[in-house]
Amino acid sequence: RDAPLPKHLAPQLATLAADVPAGVPWVVENKFDGYRLLARIDGGKVQLFTRNGHDWTARLKNVAQAVAALDLGCAWLDGEIVVLAANGVPDFNALQNSIDNAKTANVVYFVFDLPFHAGQDLRQVPLVARRARLEGLLAQAPGDTVRFSQSFDVAPAQMLAAACQLGMEGIIAKRADAP
Repeated sequence: RDAPLPKHLAPQLATLAADVPAGVPWVVENKFDGYRLLARIDGGKVQLFTRNGHDWTARLKNVAQAVAALDLGCAWLDGEIVVLAANGVPDFNALQNSIDNAKTANVVYFVFDLPFHAGQDLRQVPLVARRARLEGLLAQAPGDTVRFSQSFDVAPAQMLAAACQLGMEGIIAKRADAP
């Protein structure tokens, strides 16, 4: 539906579960060991917010510049910032050190959701449709700072086993048909 871009947005948080119910369509992603970050884009102005609403734009100028370069008009992006180790796995200590020492050039923003875009509130649109739109918008993203958080078409248990073998934090399973 058409809607003005909200000033603030509270992210939906994950709930820990021992297993994933069968027979439900799931979007299965890596659980990044980083910080949740929402990006508010209003024309040429980008603001970066933690999940608790703290403005980290000044701390993450390179991420804000990379988001601005996407030229999305007005939007909200939802994702996670990480620093990747040499083996490609997020390294939380390296992320903390980067932010604490104001050396954030190696911070990567993995974006997994698009709650608002181009004057439309997409929060009631099924997740798979929002992610398809987001993937299209990020397909030609310049540089490596902003990346689409890839999902995997595998059973959640299989994905969890692979994540554990790689030393990842875990997985996130989201209902594909849910808003």
